[in-house]
Amino acid sequence: MDLADRYQALARGALLVAESAEDAYRLGALDRFLKPWIRDRLHSLGGLLDSCDTRRQLAEDTRAFAQTAAKYSELRDQLFSDVHHTHPEPPWRIVGQKTMAIRAQSGVLLRQPTFVLRRLDAGSDVPGAATWDFTVIANPSDPADEGTSFVVMVSTGDHTGGVPVQVSKELESERAWYQQLEYGFYALGITPFLTAIYDPDRHRKRATDDGYGG
Repeated sequence: MDLADRYQALARGALLVAESAEDAYRLGALDRFLKPWIRDRLHSLGGLLDSCDTRRQLAEDTRAFAQTAAKYSELRDQLFSDVHHTHPEPPWRIVGQKTMAIRAQSGVLLRQPTFVLRRLDAGSDVPGAATWDFTVIANPSDPADEGTSFVVMVSTGDHTGGVPVQVSKELESERAWYQQLEYGFYALGITPFLTAIYDPDRHRKRATDDGYGG
């Protein structure tokens, strides 16, 4: 068996690890985020052999393949436990290279939503801002629950403090969800500046200043 055949065998093995984890740790509505992500990632790693010029590069690429599959399996185990087991409040779980984060809350005593924050493809960006998607899934165990999604715009300029984050008024009004959005960005290593959290009465102040307030 030559190197290309062995690399393809590794790719099949990595996919087997992913599929075994999906079968063992069923995550309902989260699969529409996780399954495409892992397959895209494994497909990308599968093409690295074409650019391998040294044994060291080959070692790094095969290690990345194996680690990606193993970490995905571990992630599914963690998320399954977050929802179905009783333990301290689960943290945000980071997916891949900090382009997605998930918080699956315990459903042991009562149904709680699961939150997904993910960076969308660069083709969705606008000048000066990156486009993210924030999804709230009311019934995460139901594969048919597509959740409620919000577009989130994150400034890409240089900032000395928090990074300005713009969301819809609908998301601002859902205070618990809005707070989780902030926590999600912190988990991804981004310090957000969400105006409605730090100045929740700004709309009323503006109305008063314009002469419409009481």
